[in-house]
Amino acid sequence: MSRRARTRFAVLAAGALAGCGEAATSGPGAASPSNAEALSPVRAHFVELGEATIQTNGGCDVSFVAVARGDATVGPDALGVGDVAVLDGPANVVVRGHGVALIASYSSPSCPRPRSPATRQVRAGDAPELTFAGGAMHAHLDVESEPGVYFGRLDGSAPVAEHKHDGAWEILCAFQASGTFTLSGKAQHVGDAEVVVVPPNTKHSWKPDPGSNLVAFQLYTPPGPEQRFKKLAAGGK
Repeated sequence: MSRRARTRFAVLAAGALAGCGEAATSGPGAASPSNAEALSPVRAHFVELGEATIQTNGGCDVSFVAVARGDATVGPDALGVGDVAVLDGPANVVVRGHGVALIASYSSPSCPRPRSPATRQVRAGDAPELTFAGGAMHAHLDVESEPGVYFGRLDGSAPVAEHKHDGAWEILCAFQASGTFTLSGKAQHVGDAEVVVVPPNTKHSWKPDPGSNLVAFQLYTPPGPEQRFKKLAAGGK
């Protein structure tokens, strides 16, 4: 990699320079903000693309490689901005390119049937754009079909009122951001290339700085909270 990307966990009091480190290891149940990083079933980090090898360890793992800037090849397949490679099952894949990518991995806490290795590509234009908040927010529900985890994109300039997700983890991977993320009453600034881990049943909100725009990848496990974007786009509450 040409240089290390900075990852800061807003669930922690101090911003950590984690290089290409991972966000979390798997674990059961809900968590308080202080130990959410350790218990989250999702690991996520931004990397400066050069050449890297992604290795998934078992038939229950699902990994995502999403291009935030530039271009990449994942194995033999070329990816552009917004494209996602989905790696199911045990894999050992080389990623090359120029720019920045998000690498996220989900490990299922229960896996009744390990899956055979498979790689597929989801193109940026495959999922329709959902627009809401008076045209200020946009979402693409890119990967809804993976058991146990959702992966998509969110961008816009509107604030998000305090809310919580019953029983679901949220991993917000902000490629471009400048604003205040309040998690369980604790407000912290979130900037570019930072990852926020939100435990289940935890109140959180987002207030962008004036003139700023949020560009983020988003994961939920288990899936479900992302369905509200469809209702919002359709004019529902």
